[in-house]
Amino acid sequence: MKFFITDDDMCTTQKLNLARVQKWIESNGGNIVDNADVADHILCMTCNGWSLLEENSYSRINKYKKNYADKMIVVGCVNDAHPEKVKKIWSGRTVRTRSDEDFSFSEIQGLFPNFSKKIKEIPAQSVFRRKEDYRDYNLSKRFINIAEGCAFNCTFCTHKPGLGNRRSRTLNDILTQIDECVAEGVKIVNLMGMETSMWGIEFKLDYADLLQSVINFSNSYEIHMAQFNAHGFDRYAKKLLPLLKNPRVTDIQAPIQSTSNRILKMMKRRLHSEGLGDFFREVKKFNKRVVLRTDLIIGWPTETPEERIESLKFAGEIFDEIALYSIELSPDLPAWKYIDDAFSASELSQIHKDSLEYLKSNFPDVVVHSGQQDDATMANIESQRQKLRMSKQSFTIESSTK
Repeated sequence: MKFFITDDDMCTTQKLNLARVQKWIESNGGNIVDNADVADHILCMTCNGWSLLEENSYSRINKYKKNYADKMIVVGCVNDAHPEKVKKIWSGRTVRTRSDEDFSFSEIQGLFPNFSKKIKEIPAQSVFRRKEDYRDYNLSKRFINIAEGCAFNCTFCTHKPGLGNRRSRTLNDILTQIDECVAEGVKIVNLMGMETSMWGIEFKLDYADLLQSVINFSNSYEIHMAQFNAHGFDRYAKKLLPLLKNPRVTDIQAPIQSTSNRILKMMKRRLHSEGLGDFFREVKKFNKRVVLRTDLIIGWPTETPEERIESLKFAGEIFDEIALYSIELSPDLPAWKYIDDAFSASELSQIHKDSLEYLKSNFPDVVVHSGQQDDATMANIESQRQKLRMSKQSFTIESSTK
């Protein structure tokens, strides 16, 4: 049985899950082919990350259904987040992202009942299925999905409708995967997921327990922390702080979105800005090698220039990299109730331009980029990120601990 998998715009988490699906297909005797014409089944991949990627998904569905409707299976987050929109253009087979398991796309098993091996029997993957999927192809760095979905319910978020509630992988499963990476000489382990700060609650563990275990497991790799909700630094501050001072922790991504308590309440995010600056200043004081990254949302309905500048200034003073997102409101999400107070498209464009100029003028050493981009554009950002990380490597582990 031959399978063709389309290009996709999916996040790193889902690219790893798709790699697992491919391994599952192959373990059941299927083959992945590069030509849709010779395939028995076509997996048309979708993403709901933001409007650009959502529209790309609908275009991809329309493109492939013209010639391959009888073969096609539409897979991914638009099925979860926008089922009615999908039904308007596609009446065939679909596979949602959501799952009760600690991995995605489990519904695909129901379409192939003759497959003897289950997806859960396939180990989680740390490598994408294709070299072309990488922004920076470097197999000495591996991505370890520690959780699926998200524990929070931000009013603006397009991701959770697709990915569902948080499901943590077990500590033993994660360490087993890291052990395989160590055997392959991996130099960077990236602990990631859609949202990672609430890892382990169902096991009566927390992220600090995980991080301590990963640090102790082997000293052969650096550790990156991705998609860590800022609330986690407040919740686990006493346990996390000494761990983050360890110079083997060399990258922390903490999306803060805003420092305005008023706006954070509208976003339904925890208030955190008061203590976060002091926390990260303490981390940077002892860990000279760490790169701190964050996301900001600008142009929130009713946001004042003063609130925006306060957020930009805070981020510029604390973080080494800032992804600057202009708010996108969707009628499918709770934040749509603020639409009457939303800025126009031209106003948002000017706000974004002014914000970029402010950051680049006042914080020239900070890597700043727009968040709502496709994979090709983000690949260019990765080169800037590599230069930033190289500049940090001048600090040895020994000097960082003094």
